[in-house]
Amino acid sequence: MKHDRLTGKTALVTIIVLYFAVLAGCGTSSYSNSSNTTGGGSPPVTYAEYLYVGDNGGVIHAFGVDSSSGVLTLVGTYSVTNAAAASDVRLAADPGGMAVYATSAGTGGPNVVALTVNSASGALTAVAANQSLPVPAGKIAVDPKGKNAYVIPHPSANASEVFGFSIDPATHGLTALANQPIALPGIPNDVAVDSSGGFVYITFQGTAGHEIAGFSRDPNTGLLTTLGPPFANTNGDSPQGIRVTPNGDFAVVANQATSNVSVLSLTIGSGVLSNVAGSPFATDNSPGFVAIDSTSKFVFVSNTGGGSVSAYTIGPGGVLNPVAGTPISLGSISQPGSIAVDPLDKFVYISTIPSQVSGFTLNSSTGALTPISGSPFSIGVGTPPRDVIVVKP
Repeated sequence: MKHDRLTGKTALVTIIVLYFAVLAGCGTSSYSNSSNTTGGGSPPVTYAEYLYVGDNGGVIHAFGVDSSSGVLTLVGTYSVTNAAAASDVRLAADPGGMAVYATSAGTGGPNVVALTVNSASGALTAVAANQSLPVPAGKIAVDPKGKNAYVIPHPSANASEVFGFSIDPATHGLTALANQPIALPGIPNDVAVDSSGGFVYITFQGTAGHEIAGFSRDPNTGLLTTLGPPFANTNGDSPQGIRVTPNGDFAVVANQATSNVSVLSLTIGSGVLSNVAGSPFATDNSPGFVAIDSTSKFVFVSNTGGGSVSAYTIGPGGVLNPVAGTPISLGSISQPGSIAVDPLDKFVYISTIPSQVSGFTLNSSTGALTPISGSPFSIGVGTPPRDVIVVKP
């Protein structure tokens, strides 16, 4: 009888082991090409922040951000759309870090999509309500309350317009606003929403020194109304990136053709932009993208032609003062693109061609940048990056 009882227990243990083995084999998602797990059967690693990189082939690369060092670890890759629409991916995030919004510069399928963020793993899950614009989609911006998204066409579309969408508060899905698209005075380069959510600004190719379109935004409907003639980026030309300081005081614009940065004061209530004294401020060659920390103390600019990143402190009246030691070279073969400051203001990341992300720790007192150990981080061979964002779920 004792022998029979042992045999029964052995059989039961075998069944349990087999059962859990089957469950483990069914736990991966076909949407992600890599999983957020450590070796040896350890529990999944969780991160406070995740970095997402859109590439030129319709794919988002997700990385966990080490909260102490800023080191990036790949946790997944995600297709934005089908092969027909797969192209340059541009990104924006829900203010609460609950969703990522992506565009792809192709047609023939959804090219403006919403993906929810799994806070424990960084995994992205596509939302059903997505949009297929008739033109290749370009850069995207979301208002501070996460109610609306605004998308400009990709430069290849040669289209002078902007599209607006409402965001479902529960699902994060997108629905086109009425009377879309809205005409612009030129081919757009970038789009930004101010911190109050009251105004939308778009840089465009037009008459040198007059290339910033402004709109007032209805906070209930998200609809845009032009503020009048374009605002002046005096002594600047071919403006690319535009960002508004989180405190709502200034708009900062990178002027590619004139290798400088315009700073414009933002009038509360009217949304009017006016050049500050001393603007524009010199950069390295061909600046393209702008990022600003959450405290409105520092401005960071990626210089496409110079292969570098510049840092500035924002002084009284919006004057930009170069941070000592910048611009910082990103390497002789690197072509910097999109730039982002993490929500905790600890790190700065820059996408660089051919296929990497450069990372720096940020000195919160001086704005100085120090390369992160192991930087630059690869996103994969043959996948040039486009946009980079950092999300804190």
